[in-house]
Amino acid sequence: MDILIAQIQTDLRSSDALRQSGALLQALQQSAAGRDVSAVAKATCEEIIASPSSAVCKKLAFDLLRSLRLTPDLWDTALSGVRSDLSFPDPDVAAAALSVLSAVPSHRLPRLLSDAHKDVSAALDSPADSLRLAAVDSLASVLARDDLVLLCHANPSLLDRVSAWWARIASHALDRSDAVAKAAFEAISRLFQEFETKRMSRLAGDKLVDGENSLAIRSQWVVAAVDLVWGKRNALMARSLILPVESFRVTVFPLVYAAKAVASGAVEVLRKISKPGGGDSSAATADSSAEKLVGVSDVVSHLLPFLSSLDPPLIFEVGINMLSLADVPGGKPEWASASIIAILTLWDRQEFSSARETIVRAVVTNLHLLDLSMQVSLFKRLLLMVRNLRAESDRMHALACICRTALCVDLFAKESVRRGQKPLPGTDVASLFEELRIKDDLNSTTNKSLFREELVASLVESCFQLSLPLPEQKNSGTESRVIGALAYGTGYGALNWTEPALEVVEVCRPCVLWDCDGRTYAIDCYLKLLVRLCHIYDTRGGVKRIKDGASQDQILNETRLRNLHFQLIKDLREVHTPRICARIIWAIGEHFDLEGLDPLLADDPEDPLNIIISNIHKVLFNTEASASSSNRLQDVQAVLISAQRLGSRNARAGQLLSKELEDFRASTLADSVTKHQSRYILQTIKYVTGHPERRWAGVGEATGDYPFSHHKLTVQFSEASAAQDRKLEGLVHKAIQELWRPNPSELSHLLMKGISSTHHKVPPKVYTLTGSSDPCYVEAYHLADSTDGRITLHLKILNLTELELNRVDIRVGLSGALYYMDGFSQTVRQLRNLVSQDPVLSSVTVGVSHFERCALWVQVLYYPFYGSGGAIDYEGDYAEEDSQVMRQKRSLKPELGEPVILRCQPYKIPLTDLLLPHKLSPVEYFRLWPSLPAILEYTGTYTYEGSGFKATAAQQYDASPFLSGLKSLSSKPFHQVCSHFIRTVAGFQLCYAAKTWYGGFVGMMIFGASEVSRNVDLGDETTTMMCKFVVRASDASITREIGSDIQSWLDDITDGGVEYMPEDEVKIAAAERLRVSMEKIALLKAAKPKPQPQKTEEEEEEKKKKEEEVDENGNPKGPSTLSTLTAEEAEHRALQAAVLQEWHMLCKEKAIKV
Repeated sequence: MDILIAQIQTDLRSSDALRQSGALLQALQQSAAGRDVSAVAKATCEEIIASPSSAVCKKLAFDLLRSLRLTPDLWDTALSGVRSDLSFPDPDVAAAALSVLSAVPSHRLPRLLSDAHKDVSAALDSPADSLRLAAVDSLASVLARDDLVLLCHANPSLLDRVSAWWARIASHALDRSDAVAKAAFEAISRLFQEFETKRMSRLAGDKLVDGENSLAIRSQWVVAAVDLVWGKRNALMARSLILPVESFRVTVFPLVYAAKAVASGAVEVLRKISKPGGGDSSAATADSSAEKLVGVSDVVSHLLPFLSSLDPPLIFEVGINMLSLADVPGGKPEWASASIIAILTLWDRQEFSSARETIVRAVVTNLHLLDLSMQVSLFKRLLLMVRNLRAESDRMHALACICRTALCVDLFAKESVRRGQKPLPGTDVASLFEELRIKDDLNSTTNKSLFREELVASLVESCFQLSLPLPEQKNSGTESRVIGALAYGTGYGALNWTEPALEVVEVCRPCVLWDCDGRTYAIDCYLKLLVRLCHIYDTRGGVKRIKDGASQDQILNETRLRNLHFQLIKDLREVHTPRICARIIWAIGEHFDLEGLDPLLADDPEDPLNIIISNIHKVLFNTEASASSSNRLQDVQAVLISAQRLGSRNARAGQLLSKELEDFRASTLADSVTKHQSRYILQTIKYVTGHPERRWAGVGEATGDYPFSHHKLTVQFSEASAAQDRKLEGLVHKAIQELWRPNPSELSHLLMKGISSTHHKVPPKVYTLTGSSDPCYVEAYHLADSTDGRITLHLKILNLTELELNRVDIRVGLSGALYYMDGFSQTVRQLRNLVSQDPVLSSVTVGVSHFERCALWVQVLYYPFYGSGGAIDYEGDYAEEDSQVMRQKRSLKPELGEPVILRCQPYKIPLTDLLLPHKLSPVEYFRLWPSLPAILEYTGTYTYEGSGFKATAAQQYDASPFLSGLKSLSSKPFHQVCSHFIRTVAGFQLCYAAKTWYGGFVGMMIFGASEVSRNVDLGDETTTMMCKFVVRASDASITREIGSDIQSWLDDITDGGVEYMPEDEVKIAAAERLRVSMEKIALLKAAKPKPQPQKTEEEEEEKKKKEEEVDENGNPKGPSTLSTLTAEEAEHRALQAAVLQEWHMLCKEKAIKV
């Protein structure tokens, strides 16, 4: 290998173009094979790039440059050669130099573009087609990236140049050359796609995290491009028709995006974003709504013939884009139906088999654009398509869309019938899911397919989303149509969602008979919805009558629920899993109408009550079930509670259940707890039987809650079924949440709410890294991007000396989990010509590999004597100078001299910046909390105002004064799950949940108890709060990292408000408090006044009491003031008393409000 590298270097240093091109090809071949060829970087930069060579050698050298790691000095050499080549007369050489722009590091781009902007502008207007093509291609790959957008934010002159270049690129869509026109269309598409998705920026090597004004800068470019495309749409459509047919596909997206932006009004919002104070925004576009609609229709007419093309990628591109046009104001369902039919023809094409997920996602996302009859006809076919999808995330998203569409179709059709329109057959939920294979899946008890569980869970969760208030939609768009149809169907009524939910529970009823190998998530979802509906319609009281004020719809729905109860009770005989049997008994027994049973059928085995009691017997005396099909402790508890409620509500049920409970209590299957519980239930049933008017002593009001879940303590019981249930729950919840209530991006928020409601970003906190007497001032802040796992450090360097520094190197080293994308352990930023008191900006982007404490270490190196050895740059002309002379002149390197090194303070990345808030309910949190294996406990203290003006003001505004040290937690990436405050200043409990960037779960509980301190300052009483922090995590590495430096973790989450207190000090402080308390008690005793002499009767009584306080041995008993309680027990009792006092206060407040 060394011989080969030496040979390549020798060939590169020769003046023979053929040998040089051969050597470059060998180097590229070795680099592609994964071998290190960095040794040839110096020769390539000096002999090829920075010297006169042929266009072929230049192009090969630039291709090799992308795979090499260059030092800063070599980059200087290479970029000086690029600047020279950009002005070279040969267009092929200039085109090769332009192609390297995308490989230039972000921090060197502004200097290169500012030095060579005239040459770049000249290349865009060059008469040579190859040079124009290279300029459009290269600029399009660079100008749309995030890093250049951020550089434009800091450099106004660069922003003006880039804006002018985008205008020139867009105008080249009408270029006479087909290749240049195609490249211009691709460039505009890339600009629009980057504005929406930033796909290319994520692929860029040195991506910077977005700044505050990135959206405004991008909006300015997008608005200019949209105005140009919309204004010249007829010419662009005509130009696209004379392109080669294989190039037509790239012209579709720019035309459609511009038409949709103008027709939907999004371009006006973007115009306000790009120029918040601009006055000429209204004059830019004055199109009427009719003109907009005509323009959109022209674009559709232009694209429609290509849906019958023979090229599958062209069909897909045109179909997807026409679907988005069908969504604008004035769009027609025919446009969507034609597109969807064309896209679905690709399902069976062999070359499109790998894109089936994309096809289904496109169709189900836009299904609502069709009319009702088209949606119904496509529904069953789409169900089968989704059933055959391989990717879980795509399948879940498609299922969520299909379930929402089913509810939407059902509601819309019923409301249309109510308003007098002709009913459309097949629009109810039961008919939509009547497809034969789907029906077989639902009715089969032995089928092991997960798809049916996903379908039931998605349907039920969609019903729960429909029960919540619908999100507001002010703009016209995809979501607004769906929300509008749902609102039309529900009539914004509180209970209209229950009608499709009733059909869902009827369709999914066979799920209670499934054998799912221990998985229960889908069945739990079903029973939860059933219990909610029973509670809403109060099925315990039977079917209401018209004279009771019930409507016809209510009577019909309650009758359907009662029939469903009877069917589920009959299905109990076929449920072979005790766990599911107990849950069905609990769900039905809570809401079943016992008074409506026929007393003449009391001895009939088919009587519903007899079936329920026989299944209670089966669960109580079951001993053969496996651990995956039964959880005996929970099952027995469930049926015992159900037995108490059933026996208390009905006399015959109480009589039959008393016998069952007596048998169970006398059997060996009952442990001591269940025996006592059975005795208590028997006494309750006996009391209620004797006092029928007091039956509610044994049964309370139905709550509509379903307490069962698939969650288990995974640390103690590792079950595959529970893990599958948790995975399925996560997938379903994520898909439903993203569809029904997605987190809006900044752009979508502005498009939906308007420019007036923009939410201001919190500016990043700036840290100073140098001292007050240092010759250089360095301050830094960072921006984090959790999506890509990257952090960008922004530095501002200010030369405080009176000298102009020709060269300054900024070295940035890393520690912890940080890494550079190019694999180096440190990076160097070279700054030139630092003028005194003139700030210079620099930035560096790093990746974060895992959750760990990390820091960036910055060094500033001055070179006061730099440039004394020779010329730095040579500005000669290749045509007039010999190549050998040029090499000799370029070998005169400037002397660096001795540097002055300034070591800055390390810039530490807070651990909280590697966390994301994780939203979940308190029930889920407390179910998950015991299963987290890693635990960390520590104590912190802070002081707060216990009295005075601040405390009074805080109490008036409902802010607890003793939470002042934890107020910073609200701005940290934690989700506050729940909290319990004791307003008697006795304590509090806070619960927080978060996830790391890499999926690890972090739960944190904070317990507080205040203690009055002895420090009194200026007459105000100050108090000390002692907080107990308990952190539990899914991985031990998380708690280990937090526990390695607890004080810095506390500084991160509370901004320095809480001080860590070691356990030894906690024990010493507790002992000190106990000693002080005992001293105070002794002082109180000593200060007790002596009894007055006239109170003789009281003295005699005291003597009698003292005589009585003698035990049987004659020894005096201990003084009554002492207690046998420990300090912990006394504190616990005091806390209980405070909680009870708080409870009574809350009850009084509620009574007053009522």
